[in-house]
Amino acid sequence: MGKSSDKIKMDKMEGIYSESQRLKEIVESQGWTLFDATLPKNKNRPFSWDEFEKVGCSQQFEIGHNYIFAPIPKNGETLRQAYTHTKGLGPPLLVEDGTDKNRWAGVLAVTSAYNLKEPILFSRLDFSKDFLVAFSPKIREMPESDVVGIWYPQLIDTFERYFKIVTPEKYGLKTSIPMPHRLEDN
Repeated sequence: MGKSSDKIKMDKMEGIYSESQRLKEIVESQGWTLFDATLPKNKNRPFSWDEFEKVGCSQQFEIGHNYIFAPIPKNGETLRQAYTHTKGLGPPLLVEDGTDKNRWAGVLAVTSAYNLKEPILFSRLDFSKDFLVAFSPKIREMPESDVVGIWYPQLIDTFERYFKIVTPEKYGLKTSIPMPHRLEDN
């Protein structure tokens, strides 16, 4: 792209992400949704699944906030139960060309050993002023995580093309959860 795309990338975002509804549709078409995990100043611990369930999923996405992915519960199921079935797997992006500077603000693929044909896994979206960041918080079992930055003008196209849900069955996980999955780990 020409100079106009460079100008778009340099503009800082504020307020509500203008294509929130389309992003929500893409994520929910995969059977998942997003909850606002941004901690207010007076809260010093992560939200519980029960707290997320009480507040409900996000209807729009605000710049400066971060969001956690969770599966949409089936009839009679709690959010906690729905998440347990995932065995900690869920959203990835398939990044085939991490050098595409018009799409990616940056790509760090730790879990796929930099083989970008493998999915880059994440559990959170951070709507920074400059670009969207997909990541997973550091945990004891995984002190580094994949991180992907996506320029806002390319965000919807990126999610339409490269976003999917990885199921435990794809990785042969049929029994117990491979490591403890507490909400604070995600």
